Amino acid sequence: MKKLALFLAVLMALTCSFAYAGAAVTEPGTLPIVTEPVTIKVWAQETVGRDFYTLPMTKNLEKMTGITLDWHIIGAAENGTTAFNLSIAGGDLPDVYLRGFSTSDVADCIEGNILIPLNDLIETQGVYYKQALEEQPQYVDMLTAPDGNIYTFMYTDTGVHKDSEYKMWVKTSWLEKLGKAMPTTPAEFKDLLVAIKENDVNGNGDATDEIPMVGYYNGRKTDPICFLMNPFELYRENYYVITDDKEVRFLANTDGWRDGLKYIADLYAEGLIAEETYVQDGTQFKSLLNKSEEEAIVGTAPCWYLGAEMDSKVVDWTDYQAVPPLKGDTGLQQSAARKGGNFQLNGGITTACENPEVAFRMMDYFLSEEGTYFGHYGVEGENWEWVEGENYAGGAQSVKRITTDLETLWNSGTFPRYDRAYVRYAPLKDEAVYNTDNTWILTSSAAVYEPYYVWHNIPDIVWCADDDLKLELADMQTLFNDYILTSCTQFVMGDLDINDDAQWEEYVAGLEDLGLADYLEVIAAYYAL
Repeated sequence: MKKLALFLAVLMALTCSFAYAGAAVTEPGTLPIVTEPVTIKVWAQETVGRDFYTLPMTKNLEKMTGITLDWHIIGAAENGTTAFNLSIAGGDLPDVYLRGFSTSDVADCIEGNILIPLNDLIETQGVYYKQALEEQPQYVDMLTAPDGNIYTFMYTDTGVHKDSEYKMWVKTSWLEKLGKAMPTTPAEFKDLLVAIKENDVNGNGDATDEIPMVGYYNGRKTDPICFLMNPFELYRENYYVITDDKEVRFLANTDGWRDGLKYIADLYAEGLIAEETYVQDGTQFKSLLNKSEEEAIVGTAPCWYLGAEMDSKVVDWTDYQAVPPLKGDTGLQQSAARKGGNFQLNGGITTACENPEVAFRMMDYFLSEEGTYFGHYGVEGENWEWVEGENYAGGAQSVKRITTDLETLWNSGTFPRYDRAYVRYAPLKDEAVYNTDNTWILTSSAAVYEPYYVWHNIPDIVWCADDDLKLELADMQTLFNDYILTSCTQFVMGDLDINDDAQWEEYVAGLEDLGLADYLEVIAAYYAL
C-alpha cells in the first residue's frame, strides 16, 4: 500500500506535460460525459457479424455519454498486430486504440510518441481507474512503463477457471456404474482407470473399446502430465515457479518429478493412457469424445475445460466433472495457480486526440461497476433484468438475460474492463442451461481445485527494458521446454526407462549442459527478483 500511495502522490509529477484544450466535460464519475457533441475516432478490429456503428451497445454508450464514435475498423481476417503496426507507422492516428497491448507495443508507442501518458488523467478524471489501483495495488507494476508513466487501460478477467487450468475430467455416470467414488489418490485413480479398461462400462457388449484416459498433443493442458504430476511435484508450464521468498524454483529435475514420471509411465505401460494422446491433434481427440451416450468410449481426459472440446448437442457436459487434485504419499495435494484471474494491457489514447479528457472518461466508465455490467450484459431493462434467485456468486438476486443475442455487444477483450466476480457470476443459477451455458461447469470445477492452489507468483505483465535479456529468455525457454517435453514424453512412452538411474541422470545432466544455472539467473533477472 505504501508503494501505491507513493505512486498516486507522484502521478502528475511524473507525467509529461500535455495541454488539453478540448470540449467541456462534466464532473468525473457522472453521465453524460460532455456538455456538447464530441466525436471520438476509435480503432478496433472487426468482429464477424457485428456492425460497430449500429450495435445496441454503441448506440446506448453514445446516448449515455453524449459522445459519437467514429469507427476505424480493421477486417476480422487481417492480422491485428500487423494492422496496428501499419497504423502507428502511417501517421494517421485515431483518437483511441481499442485493443490489447504487449509491453513491446507500448515501448514502440513511447518511442514514436503515439500514446499519451495517463497519469494526470487518472489523478484528475479517473474515478474508476483510481479505484481499481487502490483495490488492486499489484496492478501498478503491471501498468507502469519503465519511464514511470502509465499509457494504457486494463482488461481483467475474474473467470475462476483461469486461476488454475491443470485439470482432469471423469465421466461420472461411469463412476456410478462401476460403483466407484471420486478418486482421491494416485492409487485410487489407477484403480478407476483399470476398472474402465476391464469392464464394458458403456454397455455395448464390447469390453475392449473403452479408453480409460486420452488427451492430445499440443493442446491447452491436454497432456496427462499437467494433472498427474501434481501429487509428486508441482506442475506448471515452463517448468518453474517463483516462491513467496522471490526465488526461482525449477521443477523438472527433482526426485518428485521423477516419481511422477514413474507413475505416469506405469499407467501408459498398462494401456491406461491411450497411445493417441502423444500423436493426435484436437480434431482427432474430439472425434473420440463427441459420441452419444450409447457410443461413449472416453472415461477420463486432461484439459483446462472439457466443454471446450465437446459438442453439447451430442455430449452432456455435466456428465464430465473435474477430478480433485490427487493426494500423494508425501501429502502433496496441489495445483499451480495465478492470483485473481488474468490481466492484460488494453486501450490507449493517442497524441492525435484533441479531447483526451473525453476519451479517458469514456474508457474510465468501462472500469466502473455499472460499466462492468454494461460490458458483460448490455443495458439493464433492454438486454437483462434483475430477478429473485441465487446467482453463481452466491447472491440472492440474479441477472436474467432478456435477449440471448450477445451480438448486440462489443466482443469481450475489445474494451477496458475491471472485472468483478460478483458481476461476472451474477447470472441466475438455472439447471436447465447447465449443458449450454458453461458457467456452472467452470465455477463448480474451480471450486474443487481452489483449496489446493499453490501461487506461482508469475505476473501476467512484465516490463523489461533490456531487449537482449528478453530475447535471451525467450530463446532459452524454448530450448529447455523442447528438451523437457521431449524427454518426459519419451520416459512416459518407454523410449527412455525412467526406472534406470543412468538414463535419469543423463536427462538431468542434459539440463545442466544446456545451461540450467544460467537459465535460472536469466529468469531471476527478467522478473527483477
